[in-house]
Amino acid sequence: MATSPLTPSVRNVTRVFRTATPEQLSGALDWYADANRVAGALAVKNDVSLSVAAGVIAALSPLNSWGANVNLPARFLEAGGLTSGYLKVGLAKAARILAGEDVLTVLASDKVRNFYLCIVSAGETDGVCVDRHAYDIAVNTRHTDATRPGLTGKRYAAVAEVYVKAARILSRELGTPVYAAQVQSVTWVTWRARYWAAGAFDGHTVKA
Repeated sequence: MATSPLTPSVRNVTRVFRTATPEQLSGALDWYADANRVAGALAVKNDVSLSVAAGVIAALSPLNSWGANVNLPARFLEAGGLTSGYLKVGLAKAARILAGEDVLTVLASDKVRNFYLCIVSAGETDGVCVDRHAYDIAVNTRHTDATRPGLTGKRYAAVAEVYVKAARILSRELGTPVYAAQVQSVTWVTWRARYWAAGAFDGHTVKA
């Protein structure tokens, strides 16, 4: 059973961001820009728009690693669609996008829609892909899937707003624009690296 939801904090997010190494900062600030380039390459190769390529990537992202999330859309677009090899609901959404339906209408969940927005904008957006790590960072607690509350609706919006506010603070500190999507990617990479050796995906809830 999930524990009582914790309150997301701007301070928690900025603290993790500030612990990023120069290498983590450099790479993660460009994470969505790199994803945008991947989408662009798939678009050119398969004669579709950037929006369609990014939408297909987003539709096929749930439960996929980034490597699989590149390879599967590549195969999907090259074949003009797939009917097996992944979640049927994801393949169906990808097919609707490829057929010309509005991407944001097809991608119903907050997380997947924002993942698409982050990719298509190359990270220059205040849209935030709030996944389990982004939530845990915002509340400064590592959860298991059993103890983490659902990340939808008002809770999703509250966490996203924390990243937007953190981006404003960090932009002033760094003297250059930093978008909420970039704050999410930097803190995500930093958080995962911090706990990898300790068991990033172990079955325990512990304080960060």
